[in-house]
Amino acid sequence: MEIHFLGSGGGRWVTLTQRLRTGGIRLHAEAKVHVDPGPGAVLSMAQADINALDTDAVFVTHSHPDHYTDSHVVIEGMTRGMRTKRGVFAGSRSVILGEGDAGPVVTRYHLHKVGESHVLSPGSTVSTLSFRVRALPARHSDPTTVGLSFEFEDGVVAYTSDTEYFQGMSQSYEEARVLILNVIRPSGRRIPWHLCTKDVIKILEEVKPELAILNHFGMNMIGVAGKEAQKVQNATGVRTIAASDFMRVVMNESIEVEAGEVR
Repeated sequence: MEIHFLGSGGGRWVTLTQRLRTGGIRLHAEAKVHVDPGPGAVLSMAQADINALDTDAVFVTHSHPDHYTDSHVVIEGMTRGMRTKRGVFAGSRSVILGEGDAGPVVTRYHLHKVGESHVLSPGSTVSTLSFRVRALPARHSDPTTVGLSFEFEDGVVAYTSDTEYFQGMSQSYEEARVLILNVIRPSGRRIPWHLCTKDVIKILEEVKPELAILNHFGMNMIGVAGKEAQKVQNATGVRTIAASDFMRVVMNESIEVEAGEVR
């Protein structure tokens, strides 16, 4: 299977400036899945020669714009221009139903055009695709945020989404061959609701994936993300890399990385 990074940036200021792209992640395996299609997702797909119509599922982990903004357009691709009722859309409670001041962020019009939709909460699963997806606990300012674990034939790819470190979170990632961690700040310079590099070290001291990928960088990670990944690898012994825009990871018997753009 393949992992395509249509952006390695996240947070308000990187999204506003587009210093890094914010198009989310594509998983191409038994089905084609778009995770957190933020601003610029469709443009980045076109530039990466990925057809938006070649989408079978869309997953949105929470209702912040760097994660959902292009979801309607990706749904329109998945449904063949809204002419065919097909595909899967899954999102946290705030994304689909709304929760407090958060969401909903997907229109009923678009939800009615997909083949099926699912409200995700920690522990819930989606098994109607050719693989299973499990929602994982997270701690974020949108309290309905979930991480995701994708159980493919070639192994598990887990994604933290946006979360701060909390006791016991590592248990969610124990089966992952590839673990994608949203890391908005370097070293120990954490801010509420997000991971920093020191938090990643704590996680990887307990979990030993074959590959850890730092992703979703805020402004303070630009120019230092590669060095931060090397710090994590030195501290934990886990192979760790920094995501880059248009990077591609191929996972089968081995895991190979094809570099993208670096800023």
